[in-house]
Amino acid sequence: MVTILVHPPPANFSASHALLGRLYLEHRAFLRRLLLGQSVPPRDVEDVLQDIFVTVWRRLSCLVTPEQARPWLWVIGLNHARNYRKRLRYEREVLVGFAEDLPEQEDGTSPETLLQATYGMFRLKRFLGKLSARLRSAVIPYLEGRPITEIAASLGIKVKTAHSRLHLARKHLETLALA
Repeated sequence: MVTILVHPPPANFSASHALLGRLYLEHRAFLRRLLLGQSVPPRDVEDVLQDIFVTVWRRLSCLVTPEQARPWLWVIGLNHARNYRKRLRYEREVLVGFAEDLPEQEDGTSPETLLQATYGMFRLKRFLGKLSARLRSAVIPYLEGRPITEIAASLGIKVKTAHSRLHLARKHLETLALA
């Protein structure tokens, strides 16, 4: 006969701790499937799952009986999945698809100079992304070195309008630089 040593729970271990542990063990797989079905990527499912159980811990007093746990957890899981997707809309990967635009490193270029050029290009792309389409259509050819008269002709606008769009873009750049 083998004796298994059982350690008593710590003094601050309560019934709510036991209930949370039970909910975690019984419903973890269910919530994992729910999150995967709600388009949460597999790499982030564990993080969202932990967030769900933090919310469950905070709201454990709202649970009337443990038998009603599955629908209650289902609603909490749906809300966390929705919030995850909402946050994901506004998060951007910084250097995704950026490799083809990196400046060429010449023999005499220091790594610091290359880093500054890369960071400047990143800031320029971010600035152009924040401009309206009307302003961007005038700014990009200007940055490519085309004369303003040619830009105005290609856009079908007056030269003064092209100048004013470039002026607005400069003002917008100044406000972004201050922020």
